[in-house]
Amino acid sequence: MKALKRTHLIILFLCLAPLLIGLVWFIIRYESLPDPMGIHFGFNEKTHESIFDVVDNKIFGIYPFVAGFGLIGLLSLCGFFVRRVKPNKKVTEKGNTVMQQFVLFFVDAQNIIISIYFTVWTYCIINQEPKPMGQWGKPLAFIWAPLLLLFPIAVVVLRIVFRKKKEQ
Repeated sequence: MKALKRTHLIILFLCLAPLLIGLVWFIIRYESLPDPMGIHFGFNEKTHESIFDVVDNKIFGIYPFVAGFGLIGLLSLCGFFVRRVKPNKKVTEKGNTVMQQFVLFFVDAQNIIISIYFTVWTYCIINQEPKPMGQWGKPLAFIWAPLLLLFPIAVVVLRIVFRKKKEQ
């Protein structure tokens, strides 16, 4: 179990590192950024390209960092509480461990996706270059799709396993 904790901590560090580097980069470049600056971008249907659709004071460029760190922190806190849950009398210790590992895997996967998303967003804000969603939205979709398929499959498998255990 200690190896799993270490793995989760390594994944957490790898998720926080790009955001932390981006924050330091933002602070270093803060004075040279335009005021007001683009802080959110979207697709322009007229020109068929990505443009900044929200322009505001440059202090609001900190938003992706706050959101990224906040979401990763909340998910990590959920993972912390999942490890503290005591198993129900109907659930075996091994079954509880399997469920905890699955939830922690899902939390880690979400943290990776959030880290990638907010790192790209902060890169675009710091450089003031909105990137088309197709350039980085599709790779994120390829990461999300297996996770979204894996979750219901895992729930069904866990239900079958616990039903068999209960019958025994």
